[in-house]
Amino acid sequence: MYDLQKFTLRDMSECGLALRHLGDKANSMEEASNHIIQYLYENLVDQQSGENSCVLVRFFKTHSYGELTAELQEYARGLLGNHLPDDSLKCLLLLATAGELLEWNSRHKSEGHKAIPLANEEAIARIPMISQLIQQLGLNSGIVVRPDPNLLTDLEQRMYNVFYVPDALGSSYIPAQKSFVIPFNIKSVIGFGGLLPSGNTFVILMFLKVVVPRNVVELLRPLALNIKMAILRFEGAKIFRNDDQSVVNKKATTLKNKYDLFQRLNSQIATLTQLLDVSEQSTISQSDRLEQTNAYLKKTLDQLQKTQIQLVHTEKMSSLGQLVAGIAHEINNPVNFIYGNLVYLQQYTQTLLNLVQAYQEYYPNPAQEIQELIKKAELNFLIEDLIKIVNSMTVGTERISEIVKSLRSFSRLDEAEIKNIDIHEGIDSTLMILEHRMQATHEYPAIKVIKEYGQIPLIECYPSQLNQVFMNILANAIDALQNHHSSWFTSCKEDKNNSPLPIIRIRTEVIDDQWIVINIADNGSGIKEEVRSRLFDPFFTTKPVGKGTGIGLSISYQIVVEKHGGYINCISTPGQGAEFVIKIPVNIKNG
Repeated sequence: MYDLQKFTLRDMSECGLALRHLGDKANSMEEASNHIIQYLYENLVDQQSGENSCVLVRFFKTHSYGELTAELQEYARGLLGNHLPDDSLKCLLLLATAGELLEWNSRHKSEGHKAIPLANEEAIARIPMISQLIQQLGLNSGIVVRPDPNLLTDLEQRMYNVFYVPDALGSSYIPAQKSFVIPFNIKSVIGFGGLLPSGNTFVILMFLKVVVPRNVVELLRPLALNIKMAILRFEGAKIFRNDDQSVVNKKATTLKNKYDLFQRLNSQIATLTQLLDVSEQSTISQSDRLEQTNAYLKKTLDQLQKTQIQLVHTEKMSSLGQLVAGIAHEINNPVNFIYGNLVYLQQYTQTLLNLVQAYQEYYPNPAQEIQELIKKAELNFLIEDLIKIVNSMTVGTERISEIVKSLRSFSRLDEAEIKNIDIHEGIDSTLMILEHRMQATHEYPAIKVIKEYGQIPLIECYPSQLNQVFMNILANAIDALQNHHSSWFTSCKEDKNNSPLPIIRIRTEVIDDQWIVINIADNGSGIKEEVRSRLFDPFFTTKPVGKGTGIGLSISYQIVVEKHGGYINCISTPGQGAEFVIKIPVNIKNG
């Protein structure tokens, strides 16, 4: 069973093979054509509905008037106004038919198509479907009416196009619109055929209740060659099932001489060669289409993967942003309360200290009990240290306020849309959050950050997303420096002054009135070319399992390139560190 709407190259090969062998058990051209028509009618099925795709399938073949049975000759004369034609007059003979109605399953019951005389080119022109069919098969009316023996070999070995009417309703090429097309819901019509060595033409017409895609129509072309192979053995031989029904003379029913046999064998060889060529062309065409489809699917898959990453990351950053903003808010309230009261604490403390000092001046010799309390409390140290404690508390609360400000600046939960911002503020807030990672430990030396900020105008961007880019690149730089310097730092514990100083250098500058550039460089071990070329690929990471997801730089690429219309690149030489270059338009519309 084959679905014409989903017909494949494999279907074409299987169907063609079956059609090619349908003439093996036939005894006449009529019997072979019936096998072919029945096979097509029964095996072309709409898999969705389970119904036959064909409403009606018919097999036509041209024959000379003299080869027809007496009944068919009489029928043809009736169409010619009882004019007695010449025996050589070509008639389009209905050899086989199969369809939904019982009367459609016998050529004898056909009312208007048993044997259509093709008296001349004008007569063919008066039958639009036949005329168009002949043209689309690559022939012309003159060849059909009067085959030229000198051209037959060349014409026979051509591959003809398929007759295809994609919309049967209202088509001038399909007659009987009210009595056939509309009531039987004919959607499209397909015809294919070819030329035989004798100069006769054969055609299969399929009236379908499905619409066939154009690429499938192309796949049907080789079927004509397979059918030609099935009926070639009956060329110049037996036409009808019963010899009694045929008035074909002996010269028409037997091979006249060795030349006829040679001609038929030559036609078989040519047809097989042609079939091979066409099959190869179809294979190449399908292969090209498959490659295009695979490329499209790969592109779609990549896009879906990017979208999935973006959705996961966006959701994660949204949750993180809400968490950070919530924590910042909760911390900010008590810190503001403490910081606000520290001012009064300083004033009250200073007032009390002034009062104590005044007492000491006016009562230099207090009672013995008070002197013992002053000595025990170490009053001078307490006065000096109390001022330091209050100042330290003030510095601490200011530091907390700065961290909270950086957290809020980094998350920018209220700035999801495009804003004009100071790019340095975003970098500084990111550095503030990462500051704890850059401090010296027993395993790593401290990382020094060198800022070389230029005079940058306000940038139109998505602030929170751009901060994510800075976070990803700076975090990777810290990882690279710690991995690179840890072994050296460990080996230089005795003389740490000789250990190399890990550095992150951040430089910003204006390229022109439309672009700025941000360079973030480290003096780590650098990146190999095979790794550098894949840095921005989704899920690519060189970090151990559990240490990295491989989406940070991929997301950064999407934010810079796709979201802001900018450029991001990595410049690195193994052993000499790595530098990320981020080029961003001052206004997104310029990107």
